[in-house]
Amino acid sequence: MWPIRRDIADLCYIRFLELDPDARELFAGDIEWQRMKVLDMITALVASLDERSMFQSLIMLSGHKHASLGVQTLHYVAMGEALMWSLDRKLGTSFTPELRESWRTLYARAQTEMLRSAAKT
Repeated sequence: MWPIRRDIADLCYIRFLELDPDARELFAGDIEWQRMKVLDMITALVASLDERSMFQSLIMLSGHKHASLGVQTLHYVAMGEALMWSLDRKLGTSFTPELRESWRTLYARAQTEMLRSAAKT
């Protein structure tokens, strides 16, 4: 799946901004860099699933960073929907119900922990 991550990132950001057009103001810099950064973070989270302390560290750092950028709960919700939509479009029948549920669980866990971390900022 990861060789197609650029395609997923492109679809995800297009969909994210369709769902939340006002979120464009969060991207003061290079949106292309931002797209790939999100997929890099997701890749790192997946890779760290077996190492709870690393997963927690990544989530905490990301939560603090997103809070400093003004990311709100509604942005996380829209991004989660955009990610699921993008994975479904790009992976097609390979995106089985079980895989979809695993991704939803991962994203929900990351979202919850990032918001918790942001609240401590």
